[in-house]
Amino acid sequence: MGAILSWWDGVELWLTGLPFVVQTAVVMPVVLALAYGAAVVLDGALGQGTAGIRRLRRAGADESDELAEAMRTE
Repeated sequence: MGAILSWWDGVELWLTGLPFVVQTAVVMPVVLALAYGAAVVLDGALGQGTAGIRRLRRAGADESDELAEAMRTE
């Protein structure tokens, strides 16, 4: 773990020593890639969540339809 932290400190020192425009050019692709990855993961998770809720609502509607039909026949 110490080697990783030492490497990261070196990267930070190198990056802070660069001019602002170069810092931006180096950091932006990394930040944009991370943001895109987070968006893809959240999109998939929310899509699965809404699909699950729809399935549950449909199942609940089917059960209530069956119950209403049973009450009508009694």
